[in-house]
Amino acid sequence: MKKRILFLCLALLIALLPACGGGATGGGTPSGGGENPPGDNPPAEGEKQLIIAVDPDYESFDPAITYEAYGMLILHPCYDNLLEFVGSLENLQPSAAENFETSDDGLTYTFTLRPDVKFASGNPLTSADVKWSIERAIHIGGNAAFMAEGIAGVDTPDDATVVFRLKETDPSFPVKLTYNFFSILDSKTAQEHGATNAEDAATTDTAKTWLDSNSAGSGPYMIDSYTPKVEVVLVRNPNYWGEAPYYDKITVSTVADANAQAMMLQQGDIDIAFNLGSEQISPLAGKEGLTIMDRQTLTASFLLMNRNEEVGGPVANPQVQKAIRLALDYPGIQSIAGVDTATPLAPFPLGLLGSLPPLDPAGYPQIDAAKALMAEAGYADGFAVDFYVPTTNIIGVDFLTMAQKIQNDLAAIGITTTLVPEDIMISLETYRNGQQPLGLWYWNPDYPDNNSQLAFLPDNTVGLRAGWTAEMSPELARLAEQVAAETDDEARVELFGQIQEAMHEDSPFAMLLQHTGQYAMRSGLKDATYID
Repeated sequence: MKKRILFLCLALLIALLPACGGGATGGGTPSGGGENPPGDNPPAEGEKQLIIAVDPDYESFDPAITYEAYGMLILHPCYDNLLEFVGSLENLQPSAAENFETSDDGLTYTFTLRPDVKFASGNPLTSADVKWSIERAIHIGGNAAFMAEGIAGVDTPDDATVVFRLKETDPSFPVKLTYNFFSILDSKTAQEHGATNAEDAATTDTAKTWLDSNSAGSGPYMIDSYTPKVEVVLVRNPNYWGEAPYYDKITVSTVADANAQAMMLQQGDIDIAFNLGSEQISPLAGKEGLTIMDRQTLTASFLLMNRNEEVGGPVANPQVQKAIRLALDYPGIQSIAGVDTATPLAPFPLGLLGSLPPLDPAGYPQIDAAKALMAEAGYADGFAVDFYVPTTNIIGVDFLTMAQKIQNDLAAIGITTTLVPEDIMISLETYRNGQQPLGLWYWNPDYPDNNSQLAFLPDNTVGLRAGWTAEMSPELARLAEQVAAETDDEARVELFGQIQEAMHEDSPFAMLLQHTGQYAMRSGLKDATYID
């Protein structure tokens, strides 16, 4: 789990929001068919409206602050970044930038801006807005500010050119620029509402209140209104520089109950339901006029096995940790999550550059081999340990149910676990402080590049939560430093492969699942693509 304001860790981009192209006319007028139904905001005659139901986690719609999944859903269509993913995480394309160049030493990135980009206010987007927006975000110091720690400075030699100077090479830097932290704000409009890029912006910037109900971007949409716990309404940006989006209005409605979302979708009150589990999806499959979409997320769940002997006790032994990996019934664990679920070999999600193929579950569990390792470690008769479990549901998987499955698996090799279910916010504290001997957790990359996953390596964020220091695994620590600075993709793939194979053999983690998810929508929607 990363340093999120809330515990839902998805890097969520919705390409369907611009929804260019003909076909559907959007949802019907809201009829209040479920809990927290859409507000009294019917579309005008002939107006094309898209209605989405979510169980949101909004904290803010200020790009410098937002760190939650559904907050990003709102920001993505309202703001441009220099770069963006189009259609998939393999297709990084210029957005507000026309192109960019990287210096031979990998320390300087020079972006040329598109000449035709205007903000919703009508103000032209210039390099000064890019520099101001990034400086403001850095000085506010939100949860995503770590992404900018490698920036030594931002220069603007002219209105159309932005130059980033890095402290050290970072091959993932272009990918980081797609994150909403690097969204480009209309600096003039934002300053009129209390924004500042001053070094003391964390205490003097007062624009959050305005930005929570308005937007100052150049994307295809802009925030029209926000009614907490009811809905966010987006409308077309009349000054958008690209192709005009198909829908005149997008209403993102708060519907906390999954059953209510399913009912409203069937009634035609909404067009997309995001928070459906298998219980809701199954009855909808095959219904005329509805489409079920599968998505492979980057979210992974894992066991943390603390290598600090004072915390982990017997679990800290590397042989015990390997025995636990061998004892897990991966086919059974995967069956809990449902269709097309895989288990990564190490904490490097499938689909990212350098990730190895998933674990073959067919050969597990390996009980005899696991018992032999337990005996070698001096625990032939087993031991008892507390097993910490946050009481949460991740993309349709109940963590307590999965913990009970793991509890049964470990009992087969003599490890008796006492489940310690805790509220997520309570459990986060001991997890982050490295105080859990055995814990069930989950993670999603802060940005879609495997450099983000180096957090699991010794002496890094998650590694230290597992009591794993560089002195314990110096070769892995060396490989992590090497790949973090490597710019050649072939070399990166080779280094990531070495790291994953080594971690599969010896690390304080046991990967469980890379989660898949499903959402349902009306069949008439166009250009619907989910990138997670």
